[in-house]
Formats: sequence, C-alpha cells, structure tokens
Amino acid sequence: MPDLPPEIDTSRPHPTRVYDYLIGGKSNCAADRETAAKVLLKSPNARIAPRENRAFLGRAVRFLAGDAGLRQFLDIGAGLPTTNNVHEVAQAVEPSSRIVYVDNDHCKSGCVHARSAGQTA
Repeated sequence: MPDLPPEIDTSRPHPTRVYDYLIGGKSNCAADRETAAKVLLKSPNARIAPRENRAFLGRAVRFLAGDAGLRQFLDIGAGLPTTNNVHEVAQAVEPSSRIVYVDNDHCKSGCVHARSAGQTA
C-alpha cells in the first residue's frame, strides 16, 4: 500500500481492507490478509458474497452509464479503490462520465488520498 497517514493503523485489520482482499484487491495489509484467512478457514465460501456484490455494482453502473444514459455518479460509502471501481466501469462505457466518491471512514479516505496524490480526474 502507498504511504498512508499516521492515523491509519495497518497493524490491525480493518473490515474495508479485509473486504478488499476477499474481492482480489490490492489495498490491504498483512493483518487484513491474516484475518481473511481465519474467516475463510471457518467459512470457505466467504469470498462469494463480496465478489457477487462487486459484480452487481459493475452490472448496475454499466446499465446506468449505457442504457439509462447517466453521466454523473455519486458513490456514497465508496470504500477503498479496488478492482472495477465506479469510474472505471462508467468511463469504459462513456468516457465523459464523472464520478464523486464519498466516505466518512478515515481509513478509506486516507488510502484514497494517498493513492491519488498527483493524479488528476
């Protein structure tokens, strides 16, 4: 993970980063992977729900950007940047799509700021 703000403790697992790991993302730490491994030992199918959730998000955004013609998206409770983010899916359908991500969890916003430093939308 990129340099993170000091208030983000990567020595402790965080549900958002565990979710990221379960869907195959890269925004997670050793503590998150260890926790996910323990969950998967008790519930080997624990990856199914998060991956289906992410797949539904992709289908919904593709429909909205394509068939429904939406060009502006507000992603509330956006989570960490991971695979198939709203902007990636929407802009693959229509490059002029604009997305605003909102989240009140300092872990998520800190990771997003660290990742997007120096990038333009």
